Amino acid sequence: MGQSGRSRHQKRARAQAQLRNLEAYAAQPHSFVFARGRAGRGVRQLSLDLEPLTATRLQIRKKNTLKDCVAVAGPLGVTHFLILSKTETNIYFKLMRLPGGPTLTFRINKYTLVRDVVSSLRRHRMHEQQFAHPPLLVLNSFGPHGMHVKLMATMFQNLFPSINVHKVS
Repeated sequence: MGQSGRSRHQKRARAQAQLRNLEAYAAQPHSFVFARGRAGRGVRQLSLDLEPLTATRLQIRKKNTLKDCVAVAGPLGVTHFLILSKTETNIYFKLMRLPGGPTLTFRINKYTLVRDVVSSLRRHRMHEQQFAHPPLLVLNSFGPHGMHVKLMATMFQNLFPSINVHKVS
């Protein structure tokens, strides 16, 4: 029997790199985005467009309850739920912080899908790396400061990972 192709130093360095990647992945916030109730095709497409660090292959079925999603969220490291629901009069957006955090509910007046924005462009200069990085979110000077505005700003800031200025190219 021969030796393996890697030295002890290479194995140790690889294990340390995997551990660093796992810690960096766990430090970032993750979210589930799904539609509940009788959501139409537009609302389902909107739920696919809202994907900040989400599990894209997650399948939510009608028979799944919210309790099922919460039970799965813990082992996967999910920190937020983004839930879209549609009633007869309005479309609602719920932002939930896990575990046991606050829940913010918003009524959606108007929305635009990504495919509508792309179709309105004269030249489609889209590349796959364009949506690979998290967005820059600046929530500063929101006007009259109340506790509800601070809570909303904090929730949206914690939805995305913080940007390290020294590592951004």
